[in-house]
Amino acid sequence: MSVFNPQENYFALLAVPQAYELDISALTSSYRALQREAHPDRFANGSERDLRLAVQQSSFINEAYETLVSPTRRAAYLLKLAGVNSDMSSTTFQDPEFLMQQMQLREELSELQDASDPEQALDVFYRDLDQAAKSQKEAFSQSYNQQQFDLALAAYAKLQFLEKLRSEAELKESELLDY
Repeated sequence: MSVFNPQENYFALLAVPQAYELDISALTSSYRALQREAHPDRFANGSERDLRLAVQQSSFINEAYETLVSPTRRAAYLLKLAGVNSDMSSTTFQDPEFLMQQMQLREELSELQDASDPEQALDVFYRDLDQAAKSQKEAFSQSYNQQQFDLALAAYAKLQFLEKLRSEAELKESELLDY
């Protein structure tokens, strides 16, 4: 078994460029190849040490993949690599346009239960949410590429908000449509 470094950069491990914009199919292909090589089942008849290392390596590969495949987690990781603290626990938004968009989306979400066609209303809501997220992903990518980390951090915070709103919408969707 090859020795792995748990401090290794996720981008290097998965053999993809260190960038926000990624080829997800290349990322997934690299992930699968690494997992085939490192999967603990391959070491079931080996030593206890080799099995333990395989479990650790497989876990590390999974964490790297889950981080890079998620646009929001990838943004946080890139900020971390750039030495930027991305803790948003006390963030307030000063962007009036985003605040208005936030209020609009929250209002749309709260009105879903009263819609005559909840499925159509959900489709519209998700389309609006996806458009807002796309805009923030583009803003993050551009700011990060230009090393304007304050602007990248602001876009990341907005992405986090939109991701949380999506989770709330998915809960509401399961309530409305009785999944």
